[in-house]
Amino acid sequence: MNWASWPEDKPEEYVPTMIDLQFDLVGTTIPSDNALLLSEALLTQLPWLGDDDRIGIQHLKGAETNTGDTSLHINRRTKLFLRAPKSRVDDLQQLVGKTLDLAGHDLQIGNFKTRAFSPFGNIYAHFVDTGSASEEQFVQDVMRELDGHFQIRCGFICGKRQTLKSASGPLFGYSLMLHDVPPHKSLQLQDEGMGRNRLLGCGIFIPHKSIAAVVQANI
Repeated sequence: MNWASWPEDKPEEYVPTMIDLQFDLVGTTIPSDNALLLSEALLTQLPWLGDDDRIGIQHLKGAETNTGDTSLHINRRTKLFLRAPKSRVDDLQQLVGKTLDLAGHDLQIGNFKTRAFSPFGNIYAHFVDTGSASEEQFVQDVMRELDGHFQIRCGFICGKRQTLKSASGPLFGYSLMLHDVPPHKSLQLQDEGMGRNRLLGCGIFIPHKSIAAVVQANI
């Protein structure tokens, strides 16, 4: 194999069509398992979110009070993150001031700011769903996607299997860290994502400063 012939070895530019939006939130608690509830609530407000399979909704994070809690406390650091086409930013202003009902937990959406992608060499997705439940098959799926669609060879670390609730039943996936990714490919991976169910927070890559913590978590 002539490694110099691979696209990542050639200086290239990539201009993303997507952008991240970070909304302030007002509320007290959220369900700890909130991916499906959040997706359904936002689709009720903006049905067109389901028209583009690249649009992503990251699950909400909060603070646990006791192990095994079914609800989480939210604070100023709890934000709603959406990944959407740049052309839809104005349309997403309709969410400002809306109140979402997440199984009895009211959540008011405040103002937002946009954030462009950063071409980090290390990018991380909390949950990637390729449709394969076994780790062996998942790894094969990732290699096929990187080699075939993205035309890149980089290092990656697969985390432990996780389960996520969906309308059609449980989904099985894994966290995924990609490292030593060329800048233009980093932007493309963040722009397009990987796998299925972006509206449930799956396959959404974000910059990660170091792989050390990810390696330690999977030892």
